[in-house]
Amino acid sequence: MNLRALRLFRLVVTTGALAEASDRLNISVSAASRLLSQLERDVGLTLFSRQRRRLELTEHGQIFYRQIANTLIGIDEIPKVAKDIQGRTKEWLSIVTAAPLANGLAVPALTRLYARQPLIQCTINVESRFDIESKVSVRGYNLGLISLPVENAIIDLQVVPILRSRLCVLLPASHRLSQRKQIGIEELKNETFVTLTPGQRWRDRLEETMGRAGFSYNIVCETSSTVVNVDMVRAGLGITLIDRVCAPATIDKGLVLLPVTEPSWITYASLHPPGPHAPLAERFLDDVSSHIEDLRQSEPQTRDLLELI
Repeated sequence: MNLRALRLFRLVVTTGALAEASDRLNISVSAASRLLSQLERDVGLTLFSRQRRRLELTEHGQIFYRQIANTLIGIDEIPKVAKDIQGRTKEWLSIVTAAPLANGLAVPALTRLYARQPLIQCTINVESRFDIESKVSVRGYNLGLISLPVENAIIDLQVVPILRSRLCVLLPASHRLSQRKQIGIEELKNETFVTLTPGQRWRDRLEETMGRAGFSYNIVCETSSTVVNVDMVRAGLGITLIDRVCAPATIDKGLVLLPVTEPSWITYASLHPPGPHAPLAERFLDDVSSHIEDLRQSEPQTRDLLELI
């Protein structure tokens, strides 16, 4: 079976466009189309519906992709794995997570770890949720950090809940609700929100929270970046749902973080490949816990917002 055709298949699914997928493989669109047709003949499945000149996965195509995606990611990781092995010491920690968790959990924990073990080496990569789960499962990383639930049920992972964080609202200090100690969902109806783009976890939480309560809301601006989203709140463009893990460390600079009255919690977990956990990964997670405990001690409000599991 043609490995290039399989890689093309994955790129078409992840990019949503044959032209972009063929460009990444440095082949023409017509050559890419022929590769996909040959792949369908090789596997004996119709992978795409070609109605209205668009490529859309068939039901068989969706199942096939779920089954092989992990394998293809593992193959793509081979050059990186080999390079890491060449330069890596025994004291090497490799982490994959989302950007807000890298800033809110990984960097503070690494600072503690390096203070005790200055000779360790570390890789910390920021990826999408799907790639975090997939790359940990194929042993591309010692450890992943992610909010639950894990989305890729077919992937073989060890999932260890480590922390619960309370759902909050982030507001400009000048907002009419900023002096409250807590905010009820009913007080957010008809508010102006800035948020992440559809399909991202915090956008899903906003839609679930407001939709469950039956309240309307207005989104004036959306972004793919949590950092940009926070800056939009600071600029007074709107408010947003967030938690203490993803909120900036200096929330006193023009921003106020208030818990939602009806407690709702986000659970964070570490992801591990099958088998024994890497010792350095375990020490890193101990430092994540120490960082959370220090936050609870130094920030009175945070005692009610973060709980170790």
